Amino acid sequence: MPKNSGTAAPTIATGGAAAVTVVCARTVTRAAIGSPTPRGTRTLQPAATAASVMSDHGRMISFPRYLMLPVFAAACVTELPPRPVPPATVPPMQPAPPPPAGQARLVVDVADGPAPVVRVRMAPQQVGNQRYRFEEQNEPFCTPSPCAVDLPFGNVLLGFPRVGQRDVTEVELVHVGPESSVYRRSLSLYQHRHSGLTTWGILATSIGGASAITGTVLLPIGLSDSNAGLTTAGGITLGAGALLIALGVWALRADADTYQPGAIAHFPVAP
Repeated sequence: MPKNSGTAAPTIATGGAAAVTVVCARTVTRAAIGSPTPRGTRTLQPAATAASVMSDHGRMISFPRYLMLPVFAAACVTELPPRPVPPATVPPMQPAPPPPAGQARLVVDVADGPAPVVRVRMAPQQVGNQRYRFEEQNEPFCTPSPCAVDLPFGNVLLGFPRVGQRDVTEVELVHVGPESSVYRRSLSLYQHRHSGLTTWGILATSIGGASAITGTVLLPIGLSDSNAGLTTAGGITLGAGALLIALGVWALRADADTYQPGAIAHFPVAP
């Protein structure tokens, strides 16, 4: 693991193209070890700590971030059960000669109606002297579906649009075997559902989180000091905060975007 040059602390890099570097440093006191030399003992010298890095004392956590995890979870997209599998019906196609040797005919159809289908190829891109990354490159395949294409045996990546998100392409791995086949797919559905409930949910969870934090602080202090006032105030604020957080999470979940995956029917057919 690489070390930070200033503090000798571990440096952890995460992320994709724009990596985020998190440096953890602590103050270490070096004590002198007895030495027979007549120079005496060394002066205790604390190692330098960067001004932008906090101490790693566990008790100095300024905010219990785990209390806000339900809020972030509620803001996610709600995934619905997949759509029904489309019926195994062959779309009407123009007569064509049999595929050449070593190839099979793949008929691609979209159950929702004509839709553009692309072929996805993974193209290597050099990003350094000895580093490469793969990027998706789309090529027209069906413009629009249904279509019949003769392909060599093996696998092919096909990209289908997503209803509700024009710029999103869902990539599927399709196997081309010795027999001609039909690949029917019902498209995935994405629905935007932001309304007034989202604003109300954000306000409720924010106020509830602040109230819960206040109650978490006041309640233990009141119990330890036998202070009835602080105990009552802490209990009320903690309970009210928890209730507001629950209502806010419910509002965010009820108003969250929905995603329903598509379904696939892949079956052989006589050429």
